[in-house]
Amino acid sequence: MGVTGDMDYNRLTKEELIQKVRELEDEVSRLKMRESELEMLLSEYSSIMKKQFEVFDDFIKDVGTRRMIDPLTRVYSREHILKLISYYHQKAFEENFGYALVTITINNFNKLEQMEKEHALLSIGKLLKELVRVPLDSVGRSAEDQFIVLLTEITKENALKVKDRIENALALHNIDATVRFAAYPEDSTNLEELVKMVQ
Repeated sequence: MGVTGDMDYNRLTKEELIQKVRELEDEVSRLKMRESELEMLLSEYSSIMKKQFEVFDDFIKDVGTRRMIDPLTRVYSREHILKLISYYHQKAFEENFGYALVTITINNFNKLEQMEKEHALLSIGKLLKELVRVPLDSVGRSAEDQFIVLLTEITKENALKVKDRIENALALHNIDATVRFAAYPEDSTNLEELVKMVQ
């Protein structure tokens, strides 16, 4: 026979009822503790998220500033592109994949007039951004007269095709520049050596 909850309680002795009340009180205090634990966790989560957003805000503030972007050409600054290359070199080593560096150096840069210098720099910056696979690849200005391109997750063979495309585009736009190339790991597994090869 099914017995309802009410009848169950009616059958309990006074001692059993007191025991039941105590159990329920314990359960209530446990739940209250759980609630305060959850509140603590939520407040901890909120403060972590706030920190994350602050870090992100700082990162965003860097974008468009000289620290991260070259003001003239709007490609990455020397400091930022070198950080990216260093980070990526480590990643390539750990995850066992290839990458390549390509530099484009404007010939006789110092003999050019200021307007010609700016025109050449702007043209190359624009061309490079069109020729690489953004966001996989990155373009930076590594010196007054030089750009560096980081080609990621790419074989040496395919990276050489990109180098050829860059050379053809420069010739098409009558830009006198020297293009150098180095691939990881084929040409070297040492970051400093790779950078030297393209300077």
